[in-house]
Amino acid sequence: MKTTPWLVVGAGAIGLLWTCKLKKLGFNVHLVYRKEDPSNTLTLDESLAGAEDAPTLSEYKIKRFKASQLKTTYDKVLFCTKAYDLVDAYQSVAQHISDTADIACLCNGLGVQDRLQQSIKPTQTLWAGTTSEGALKIAPNKVKHTGLGDTYFGPWRPEDTDKTFPIPDLTVANIHQRLIEKLAVNAIINPITAIYGIQNGDILHSDYETLFKTATAELAAFFTQSDFSLLEYSKHLNTDNLINRISTVAQLTRLNRSSMHEDLRLKRQTENEFISGYLVEQSNNALPIQAALYQAIAQPEQREEIKKKLLNTV
Repeated sequence: MKTTPWLVVGAGAIGLLWTCKLKKLGFNVHLVYRKEDPSNTLTLDESLAGAEDAPTLSEYKIKRFKASQLKTTYDKVLFCTKAYDLVDAYQSVAQHISDTADIACLCNGLGVQDRLQQSIKPTQTLWAGTTSEGALKIAPNKVKHTGLGDTYFGPWRPEDTDKTFPIPDLTVANIHQRLIEKLAVNAIINPITAIYGIQNGDILHSDYETLFKTATAELAAFFTQSDFSLLEYSKHLNTDNLINRISTVAQLTRLNRSSMHEDLRLKRQTENEFISGYLVEQSNNALPIQAALYQAIAQPEQREEIKKKLLNTV
């Protein structure tokens, strides 16, 4: 029902983009922000997104609140937060979410979805999402759509597979597979570009090519081994498959700086725990390169030494 509003939690680039998308689809939207007040008019700039038929600038009226100001009860909620903020973000608005609500999250990495599933009520449905769309927050109330892509949501629990996501045409049955595929790409591009301070496309250059291919082969061996807990979703990710996938993303986004690169550059918290950290925790010492990449992000005082070892020993 489009008459009941969506609650979007998170006023970063993706949160603002999806607030505009939902308004464009005819939904009423309430936006929860934490720091910067986005005002009641959002501007979406689609000039760089490649959407030839779309207007360059669109404005959307919204209602925006801090979590403490909410009074309505919502049955459709979309969390667009960093992975490490997701559970706290849910707790901040939980009393305003109905017992049978559809709860969706667009987060990087894996592991946090299980934490959220454990936090919500059993009668609520968790939809995990993944997107390849690009967005850049220009101002508290302005977002630039920097690249077209696909967005999918799927039920996190097997018992919810008969349900349909409340936005048409976005439901998929294999969301776990799609999240692992994205995790694999992020686990190579994000930490390597972050610790060496390079753009995405640079991982394909000769200086980093050996590290890129060795780290990817290590990951492929792990994803296809019989005791990986999510093998049914990752067994197709052999070395050739992964190298092709990651090379394609790196080439398509060659001039971009990964989110982890920017987090490190700006001295912000990264999503390392839910990318390399998740893999290292799952691997039982089977991912030494991934462990080194994790450590290089987590321990700044060891970063230079690890950087040299990674380039000299692979």
